Amino acid sequence: MKKLIIIVTALFFMAGYTANAQMMGQKNSQNKKQGMMMQKSDMMQAMMNSGMCPMCSKMMSQDMPMKKYGIMVNHLPNMQQQLSLNDDQVEQLYDLQAEFKKQQIDYQSELRKKKMKLKNLLGDMASANQIEKQMQDCTDTKISMKVAAYETAGKMKAVLNSDQKEQMKSMMQHEEGMMHKQGGMMQNHNNQ
Repeated sequence: MKKLIIIVTALFFMAGYTANAQMMGQKNSQNKKQGMMMQKSDMMQAMMNSGMCPMCSKMMSQDMPMKKYGIMVNHLPNMQQQLSLNDDQVEQLYDLQAEFKKQQIDYQSELRKKKMKLKNLLGDMASANQIEKQMQDCTDTKISMKVAAYETAGKMKAVLNSDQKEQMKSMMQHEEGMMHKQGGMMQNHNNQ
């Protein structure tokens, strides 16, 4: 079997397919590099999500102040009973949520394109300056996504009356406390 492969390969070289074979080798090498980078990224994400990495847990808890606005935007319209929202308020909240979700789709699409460009730059061994700029572009889009959640949460909050705002605030504080408690338990478990 090996001899047959060697003979076939030699025929390809003699027939002038050397350039094509080299190009395919380069593409395979790039695909392997990209695959390895994606595996490393997936492993890091899994470590962050599982709490295996204390530094990652710390970074995630630092991100928590902005996460609550995304949570608020996603859950507030569904809290009609808990907050005693009237139909008009619910409708306004759903409209704001729908507008936010459309925005997020655009941001996510933009972010995917920027990440793909970053992967291509990494595969092409671009300069450190180009990599840094592309990473900053990705970060800017992520920041825009979080700021959009913050702005939408503010608009949603304006729909509520003062009693509803207080009730929502105490619910959010309770939720934050639970999240921090879970993060602390994960860290303690990992330190054992």
